[in-house]
Amino acid sequence: MTDTIFHCTQCGLCCRHIDRVPQLAEFDLGNGTCRHLKGNLCDIYDHRPEICQVDHMYEVYFKDKYTKEEFYKLNEEVCHLLQQK
Repeated sequence: MTDTIFHCTQCGLCCRHIDRVPQLAEFDLGNGTCRHLKGNLCDIYDHRPEICQVDHMYEVYFKDKYTKEEFYKLNEEVCHLLQQK
């Protein structure tokens, strides 16, 4: 059986590097950190931007390019790269 769950570690690192994501410029505190990050969690999680929603991004923009498993793996690889820095 294939794994179709995105394994977020809730480290908050993706929310501490939003200066690399033009779509999130309005949320940047000026140091690359999202203004909605509290601890390691998003305080607007239920209403977060679509670019922050892995499943939504897959369905709307990437399902014709990748399988869900491939898309999750790509996102997890970026997550691991951030954690290694």
